[in-house]
Amino acid sequence: MKKSRIIAWLLALAILPAACGGGETAETTTTSQDTTTTVPETTTSIPAETTTTEPESRTFTGADGVETTIDDISRIVSLNGDITEIIYELGLGENVVAVDVTTTFPEEAAAKIEAGETVGFAQQLTAESVLRFEPTLVIGDTQVAPTETLDQLRQAGVPVVIIETQTTLDGVETKIDQIAGILGAEEQGDALAERVVGEIDEATNLAEQAESTPRVAYIYLRGPQVVFLFGAGMPTQAMIEGAHAEDVGAAAGVFGPAPLTPEALVGAAPDVIVLPEAGLGAMGGIEAFEAIPGVSDTPAAQGDSYLIYDEAYFFNLGPRTGQALMEFVLDLHPELAG
Repeated sequence: MKKSRIIAWLLALAILPAACGGGETAETTTTSQDTTTTVPETTTSIPAETTTTEPESRTFTGADGVETTIDDISRIVSLNGDITEIIYELGLGENVVAVDVTTTFPEEAAAKIEAGETVGFAQQLTAESVLRFEPTLVIGDTQVAPTETLDQLRQAGVPVVIIETQTTLDGVETKIDQIAGILGAEEQGDALAERVVGEIDEATNLAEQAESTPRVAYIYLRGPQVVFLFGAGMPTQAMIEGAHAEDVGAAAGVFGPAPLTPEALVGAAPDVIVLPEAGLGAMGGIEAFEAIPGVSDTPAAQGDSYLIYDEAYFFNLGPRTGQALMEFVLDLHPELAG
């Protein structure tokens, strides 16, 4: 299975409870060293009027090698949560007629799922789920599958643009620039990219002042049967290394997600373990997590050093990346606060 599709599958599992339960709450809970704080997330949108006049016809060659002509963006179907966030930040949210279930932010976009304005899981996409919204443009990344569905949509006359899945901090700007170009919103895209890159730079510059380099493991879980150690090539690696920490999964030679084994976890010896909020809740909390063989033998468990975040907020690599990274940096290196 390709890495991008594995990422999509895991993210889909991560957001399913949020999708079924309504809109996402704008809070991130962080637990470290026996303390729990609730930190409100803030997102400053780029002032932009909703585009009512269609941009001039343009072409875009996607990551799948297909050249697409775009001349109508009045009815957009977004197939990825991060792409949805960017479209809304560009001031074009009113043009979005449907999203996939990885969309959990902003609230008005997440509300579309509860209203039935969704195509379901984009990595299990069907042409019918998209065509019923009569889209003039479909945007997704290389996580979308199967490719046969994309072919069917194109054969039906629907423009479909596929961009590369980004897993690095530098890739956030690339993603914003591409989507803005596709939508003819270059000016808004430049402003958004400048803001987001500035926030990322601010966080990484602060992190570089840290004297310690903690060993961090990102463990993805969704109940006792779905427990993975994330490694190289995952968006979590970019966040961990951007926060002046060592990704123990990547250091151990793990590429992508790997089933967690007691031997691998004890050998990795993480000082801090980062966990997904919804997944931890589904498992039953920290006590249930520590019952997994090997967890209690780690320095992180012995120091009660766990950091817990909403999945999409932490590793979507969308417009909130800099904000999430700054929060992560301060949680890892509290001495840098103030």
